[in-house]
Amino acid sequence: MKEFELTLNEMVKQYTPEYLKELSKKHYKEDRECPECFSNWYSHIIDFGYFKHSNIVANQIFTFEETEVIHETDDINKVNWNKINEILKLTLDKMERGKIYNIKNGCFSNKYDFSTCLATKDNLAKQLWKINYISCMYDTGGETELVVRELIPYCKEKTPVIYNGMPLREEVRVFYNFDKKKIEYIVDYWDYDYCYKNLDNISDKIVFNWFHNKTAGRNEGHKLKLENIKTTICEKIKTLKFDDKLKGIWSIDFLNEEHNLYLVDMARGFRSAYWDESKIKEREEN
Repeated sequence: MKEFELTLNEMVKQYTPEYLKELSKKHYKEDRECPECFSNWYSHIIDFGYFKHSNIVANQIFTFEETEVIHETDDINKVNWNKINEILKLTLDKMERGKIYNIKNGCFSNKYDFSTCLATKDNLAKQLWKINYISCMYDTGGETELVVRELIPYCKEKTPVIYNGMPLREEVRVFYNFDKKKIEYIVDYWDYDYCYKNLDNISDKIVFNWFHNKTAGRNEGHKLKLENIKTTICEKIKTLKFDDKLKGIWSIDFLNEEHNLYLVDMARGFRSAYWDESKIKEREEN
């Protein structure tokens, strides 16, 4: 017991305000250097070519002191919204009153509660705080950056939604080798076996079954659409131009909306769902 008390006392002495300040500085530096942070990969796209992209309204990178203000409390009832709105003024000035935007931090969108990914000029600060709160819980990184984009349009009458409001559309993840400038493999972003078992909401399960042609009344062929999307990407990938800074294998996510393919996200391959090194080795051997 005395040994435990001694260790506890040592910890209390260690975690001084100065120590925590240095720890925060270290975290900030690591976050800014993370390759998955939006500004660290998006800036390397020279030309989208055939593919579409969601217009960036603002991509705000915070200073170390600003992130401290945004994260100064984990109680939403004690947040100083005026302070945060002052920090976000550069972004708020670019947003139209009453318009809905799609937001995320540098690495994390919290799409599993899509209601937090939608923001207006009036509630941007609160939505960002919610995203960063969950981001810190799961240690996703990206809290030093805010990305505000135009919402990719969709037909509300025809498009099903899951995750508390997220439009469910065909999407693929391409594993692209920047060193060899070739596609390694492509997967269905909404792979049934991978995703269905992780759906907790019964409504989401019903929608997901319909989306994958597993319920009556679904006439469009999900698999056929995916094959057409994959074919198009293989034919048009060379029109997507990058500089020479990105190395290795990255995942590139493309979303299909009315026959338009939007590039929506990127990450290093080994940090992405569906990463399978055996597929790459198999291709090399053949």
